[in-house]
Amino acid sequence: MLQKILISLFLVLFCISNIKLIAQEEQYFPPEVGLSIGYKCAINGFPNPQGRKNGFAFNSVPDVGITTYIPLDFEYNLGVYLDIGYNTNTFLMKYNYEPNTKKYLTQDRMRFSYISISPTFSHCGIKLGFSIGFPVSADWIGVNIDTDKLKNIIEFKAGYTYPLYYDKVGRLNAFFNASYTLNGIYNDFVKNDPLRNAVPPIGGQIITNYYNPRPASIQLGLNFLFNLIEMPDEYY
Repeated sequence: MLQKILISLFLVLFCISNIKLIAQEEQYFPPEVGLSIGYKCAINGFPNPQGRKNGFAFNSVPDVGITTYIPLDFEYNLGVYLDIGYNTNTFLMKYNYEPNTKKYLTQDRMRFSYISISPTFSHCGIKLGFSIGFPVSADWIGVNIDTDKLKNIIEFKAGYTYPLYYDKVGRLNAFFNASYTLNGIYNDFVKNDPLRNAVPPIGGQIITNYYNPRPASIQLGLNFLFNLIEMPDEYY
């Protein structure tokens, strides 16, 4: 699963890098700060114990945050984005498989929310970086999960930002982000897995922290960044 996700991610970025507009290579932007909003879907990107299956789910509310851009090199259009925001990973966990219908009878929604700090390097709009998330809330089918049972997470992030409009005030961007969690979300999956009683081990399988979920997500959104310094008139 991890290999498929990473391969798909790099294929998407490769395609973007080859179809980006030449004009973007010549665009450069001053230091900026503004607000971002994005909608995300996610899935557990790691294997499950027997009897469970991963499923995609969309967040019911958008991710929101503050985005800062700092240029590093105007000639090569290099810069750094720093995002600080409220982010959520929501995914489905399916179980109670019915052999006759070949369907899982139960699909539980699991939601984990974080305050995240995300630095990413940018070249001509293509971004690579990471994110650190500090858990602030979590629930399983509406039942709260104690955040003391959750880890801080580290995510690998990649994406693309395209300026839709810019002037002396700032710029409006559309962005795409993909991320993969590099560590499990629970401190101790064996003890804190909320499904440990609903889906007991099958066929004597031993449940270990190997099965600790690691969400993978895709996000689409918009941000508006205000210029912190004024650029020359010919830039516009």
